[in-house]
Amino acid sequence: MKKGLKWAGIIVIGAVILGNLGDDEEQATPEKKVEVKQEAVKSEAKPVKAAAKQVKKTYGINDEVKVGKLTYVVNDVKMVDTLSNVLGEKKTSGQFLVIGLTILNGDKEERFVDSNMFKVNVGDTEYSADTELDLYANEDGMGFFLETINPNIEKTGNIVFELPKQVKNPMLEVSSGFGWAGGQSKEIQLTQ
Repeated sequence: MKKGLKWAGIIVIGAVILGNLGDDEEQATPEKKVEVKQEAVKSEAKPVKAAAKQVKKTYGINDEVKVGKLTYVVNDVKMVDTLSNVLGEKKTSGQFLVIGLTILNGDKEERFVDSNMFKVNVGDTEYSADTELDLYANEDGMGFFLETINPNIEKTGNIVFELPKQVKNPMLEVSSGFGWAGGQSKEIQLTQ
């Protein structure tokens, strides 16, 4: 019987030791998981720092702004409440933003340009050009409505936006092209 108790004691002690070893393994596993999570957090922080270093260049009136194969220059900016020509007169309860613009085609083939390639951004609000109003602001009547520009040729015209009164800090967004040629854009500050 003493031998049986001896073996029973050894088995119990062995089970306790093995149980403690199992507990040590379980405790070690969470530490490994924590280390993995900390490494993941560190790797996520790196792209944030890189993104913070990117600075947008600010363009203004008379600056050459190259977007894709097109180069834009804002020549002048006017705020008026009435537009008129031989067609008649247009009035607004807000204001008309008339932007005189020159576009140079630096491509090896002709490029289409259109008023829809331009937006005015005021904060997070976006305004589209009004092609009907372009007829009142351009001597030839067309402005940039479905125009083509041959390689190494520039075209000058006016684009009109109807905005509310007291708009502050409008930015003109210009595109790399019309339709499939688009996709890139830059902003030009319209106030000095």
